[in-house]
Amino acid sequence: MHYCFLILLSLILSAANGYAGDMPGSRDHPEILRVTGSEILGFEYNEYDAANFLKEDGGKKLKVVNPEGKRTRILYLAKSGDTPLMVQKNYDVALRDLGEAKEIYSCKNAGCKSHLLATTLWTRNTMVPTEGLTHPFYLLGFSHNFTSPAYRYIEVTTDGARYHVGVFAAAIAANNPNKNHRERVVILVEILEVGDFEATLEFVDASEMQQQIAESGHVALYGIQFDHDKATLRPESKETITEIVKALESTPALRLYVVGHTDDVGKLAYNQDLSLRRANSVVETLVAAGIDRGRLTALGVGPAAPVSSNEEEAGRAKNRRVELVKRR
Repeated sequence: MHYCFLILLSLILSAANGYAGDMPGSRDHPEILRVTGSEILGFEYNEYDAANFLKEDGGKKLKVVNPEGKRTRILYLAKSGDTPLMVQKNYDVALRDLGEAKEIYSCKNAGCKSHLLATTLWTRNTMVPTEGLTHPFYLLGFSHNFTSPAYRYIEVTTDGARYHVGVFAAAIAANNPNKNHRERVVILVEILEVGDFEATLEFVDASEMQQQIAESGHVALYGIQFDHDKATLRPESKETITEIVKALESTPALRLYVVGHTDDVGKLAYNQDLSLRRANSVVETLVAAGIDRGRLTALGVGPAAPVSSNEEEAGRAKNRRVELVKRR
């Protein structure tokens, strides 16, 4: 009796704490669970990051899209007997049950480009951190190491969130260096919950810009958004740019430093260069809108002037900004 109770208790604890074969510290996404019987080989979660998804760009050419937000990546090993197609069908059903699902791109077998993973999803720089794999890169790093590939990129909209989901499944080849996984299906799942850190920060109109500059000599703007790791302005920046133009047009004597700021993620020299390129991008946009170039000077200070801690994403989001500083 006591023996049976102990067995039952161990089963309950195992279910509560995840699968015995899971990578320590890993977990399923709370909204998108694993295929029954699979175990986690690799895992990574970032509170705010850019993801990698594939879609068609004019016919057969593929492009990578990089939405930003809460990013979860999980590498699963399916139970023996599962197939890549079976795995994809399971995720199709799960995502349709989660919300309104829209397929952006899919491929299978020969329709999947041979370099699908090796150049994008599973490079030495982008592969998911793993534990216990002798040759993690060779698991999916070359197309001859797996068979029957299938990939889907799907957007899911629910009542409270929007998700980008990429699912790649393939059968590990019989000659793969990872002997314990040969002829079983591996599943690479990437889930991006669209973030809104920047969007929740206060919008500043022209009159508020003028008031803050008059009172403190500068104003921080969070409505100016750029593509990830680039100096390209996003369309949603237009409203703030319009307000800057209004402020400058109504105060002809006002001259400004346009100062780019970054968080401290990455190398200092790179962030300094990125912040300057972004400041220049804003200046060029204002000049194109009719503002005299002589009234504007672009500066980039990288992470050197934070307004919040860089330890948490909410703080890093406040540090990524453009400031307008009054100059003579």
